[in-house]
Amino acid sequence: MSAALLPLFAIILLGAVAARTGYVPAQTIAPISAFVVRIALPALIFGAVTSAPLGEAINPGFLSGYAAASLAVLTAGIAAGRLVFGLPVAQAAVLGLGMANSNSGFMGYPIALTLIGGAAAPMLAQCMIVENILIIPLAMILIDTGGRGAGAGRVMAILAVALRSPIIVAVVAGLVVSASGLGLPSAVADAVAMLSRIAAPIALFVVGATVATAPLGGMAGPLAAVAAGKLVLHPIAVFAALSLMPGVDPTTLAGGVVFAAVPMLSIFPLLAQRAGMGVVAASALLATTLLSFATLSVAVLPMIAPLLGR
Repeated sequence: MSAALLPLFAIILLGAVAARTGYVPAQTIAPISAFVVRIALPALIFGAVTSAPLGEAINPGFLSGYAAASLAVLTAGIAAGRLVFGLPVAQAAVLGLGMANSNSGFMGYPIALTLIGGAAAPMLAQCMIVENILIIPLAMILIDTGGRGAGAGRVMAILAVALRSPIIVAVVAGLVVSASGLGLPSAVADAVAMLSRIAAPIALFVVGATVATAPLGGMAGPLAAVAAGKLVLHPIAVFAALSLMPGVDPTTLAGGVVFAAVPMLSIFPLLAQRAGMGVVAASALLATTLLSFATLSVAVLPMIAPLLGR
């Protein structure tokens, strides 16, 4: 099954080489990334949610299991930062965020699509609900306040930003359309489908371009902990949690493990910068991206192969 990952990582490598050599100017990566986040991925999620019956668009067992596992890993990362490395709460929260929040749109979806097909799109929507409404807001509250307690206004402001994200808007809009029972006009459906098809390859290219210039340095211990937590602990936790949930079939379980097993979100260094951990976060992003081919091929794919009947 590792052969299925080669084209995906080839696109990542292409993005890295293009950015590193200047063939694609560095200043153009941000607009390309914005197109993926604001247009292509929302179209993909909207199309996935509207194309499935309302009861199938959201799987309560998957959603709650993925949320519980991610929250447990976030907590474990914060505890490791505090107790093992003696970091302040804000910096410990950066470790937890790096371990518990996947790059679901840019890496998880393309890999899951290759392995489990169309079932990956509704799972992407649910993973991003967990990430954007639960994990990122909780971590940012701790990063911004240092664990001293955030006022209601600050908490509401963070949640408001999360709820306004294009991904969440696409999920809500898709659920509304699905609940209405009205199909999309053919022209709209075709446009959404076209945008959906280009989301995965462009996202992978952006991942490569993003990590191409990431520094490799900083605190070795926390960096190694983030990489291990993201690539090993998170998929194990998701596998355990989803195995206990009703209504989670083997394909869904396998897909959840894949989404959890990819590196952290590409804006992780920007979020970590607010706690003075930008270099460590960028190094962790680079290291986990490079290591993920090995961990996915050697550990994760053999683990889920029986679930997929392979």
